[in-house]
Amino acid sequence: MTVRVTFIGSGNAFADGGRSHACIHVSAPGVSLLLDCGGSALPAIKREIDPEAIDAIAISHLHGDHFGGIPYLVIEQHFAGRTAPLAIAGPRALVQRLRAAESALYPDFFRKTKLAFRVEETVLGANEVELGGALVSALPVKHVAESDPHGLRVRVGDKLVAYSGDAIWSEELARVAHGADIFICDASFFDTDDPSHISYRTLMSHRAELECKRIVLTHLGAETLARIGELELEHAVDGTTVEV
Repeated sequence: MTVRVTFIGSGNAFADGGRSHACIHVSAPGVSLLLDCGGSALPAIKREIDPEAIDAIAISHLHGDHFGGIPYLVIEQHFAGRTAPLAIAGPRALVQRLRAAESALYPDFFRKTKLAFRVEETVLGANEVELGGALVSALPVKHVAESDPHGLRVRVGDKLVAYSGDAIWSEELARVAHGADIFICDASFFDTDDPSHISYRTLMSHRAELECKRIVLTHLGAETLARIGELELEHAVDGTTVEV
């Protein structure tokens, strides 16, 4: 089975380089799943796919550039006439944070409107759960603790897609990548040691510990973009599609 991975949004929180917030579409026959849905994701989603084709969303952690686009997508799909359920899964506090975001952004809509479709909300953890036609698990990584950061592992048939979310280097990150056919990894910085994000140089120094077949960099910040010609790994731009 061939799995398509489309980088709908490949940018960091500041949209450096004009890139959209984190949003990655994983698709195969019977599979349609977003990994993250950042605040600016909806216009980018509409450029790449039909939003109605999205069956589920898996959220890596609770920062706005990774989950803040969900209320906009839900409202858009309501007025578009969607009837199929939408599954949303992520960290333990995801439901609470979504209710807070909905109340802040569109309290009138979410307080008064009965959605035209069902939203199913689930907590992700180490055990695989069926989501959007795939089997998805989430393993803790090191980032900003209040965001409850996790890396995601998506199994489609005999293929495994792994995604760092936002993370610094740790043994936990290596566990997320272990055995993956493709590991999608944060590269916000080129060589700066940041307390919340891994740099490209640090990632390369640990390449041998990442037991994965292929790495594609995403979440690229200004420092990485300024030195993009020096990257020895594949990197995504908005709209990049790779097959696994």
